[in-house]
Amino acid sequence: MAEPTAPDRAERDHLLGVLAELIERGGAERFMATPVVPGTKMFPEPWAATESGVSLLLRRLAMHAALGRSIAIEDRRAGAPPTERKPATRVELVAVSKTEAMFALGFIGTDDVVGTLAHEIGVAHAVMNRPDKAGPYRTQEADILEADSSDGALGSIATVYLGLGVLAANAAYQYYSWSGRFNGAYNPLEYQVVRATHVPMSSLAYLLAVQAIVRGADGPPAGLEPPQRDEVVAWLRELRTQGSELRERLGIARGTTASERTPATHFADATLIEEPETATRKTAFRWRTHRGGVGIVAGAVFGVGVAMLIASHGASPWLVLGSAGGGHVVGRRVRVPRCSACASVVPPGATRCESCGAVLLGDIASLSERLEAEERLESDVAD
Repeated sequence: MAEPTAPDRAERDHLLGVLAELIERGGAERFMATPVVPGTKMFPEPWAATESGVSLLLRRLAMHAALGRSIAIEDRRAGAPPTERKPATRVELVAVSKTEAMFALGFIGTDDVVGTLAHEIGVAHAVMNRPDKAGPYRTQEADILEADSSDGALGSIATVYLGLGVLAANAAYQYYSWSGRFNGAYNPLEYQVVRATHVPMSSLAYLLAVQAIVRGADGPPAGLEPPQRDEVVAWLRELRTQGSELRERLGIARGTTASERTPATHFADATLIEEPETATRKTAFRWRTHRGGVGIVAGAVFGVGVAMLIASHGASPWLVLGSAGGGHVVGRRVRVPRCSACASVVPPGATRCESCGAVLLGDIASLSERLEAEERLESDVAD
């Protein structure tokens, strides 16, 4: 079987070099432990799409990674951009002090939140262990270390070292599909790929395969999504005879054994703080639409059918046009409220769109009224 093509040889050598430095600096214990997998065994705390929910997830991830820092969050949420159909979770590491890892919260989406946060925990580790020309790492003496763009790639690679590689790989490639905006006749299928990572998913898949080989695992780690699992399995086939070579390359001493990660114990002080729904979700309106487009199509089909039955070629165009017009008139009388953010049908009077999670704040007759309605709401709040 041919060798997987990504990452290429040069990139693989770079990834192994970075991983070797991480192991030299922090020891092999975290790398040799079973990777953390999604689910309540490793994340027993309650979840809500709130600041306190994100804080609990970051705290748990920091504990799994043995980060040795408490968690602080600056809430910078301003809602989801109205142009984004599938807004991604936005959380970024800001700085690390001797006691805290400080994060900025921009938005909480319905995507892979835990995987997105895993990357930022990796970035925190990278900030604490930046390379230096004087040696593989330098001792950080500053009271506060601010994150910058150069820490991202090292942070994503560090997730594998820290045992968060499965979570990070899953977030690095997320595929979502849904019914698109109604075009008058039907809802076309739309899709979006979310990549919450600083390195390609294929790089993380390669490192997970290396980790499995070095640990002596029989197969890929549990908890991977299908695309990620496929890539890891392909690399396992390629690397299956290279266990000793990889251990030597990574500086893992002979006789170092793998360890099993025990299930997490629920934080005794874990609490969720309720927030107003509008603070955590994007806003939209009930867009009053109708079934006129569907009526045209249904009427035209009916007209064609009748014309075929009576076999009157001269009357066929008039039957089709008349039926389509009648269907349109009837369809316009069938009122259908839709979410102005995603065009999904919602129940009359609904306060929340079940499809995209938007808070529905009122009714509008057309999408062109949305901006004016938002301005009125902002003016009311200011008053």
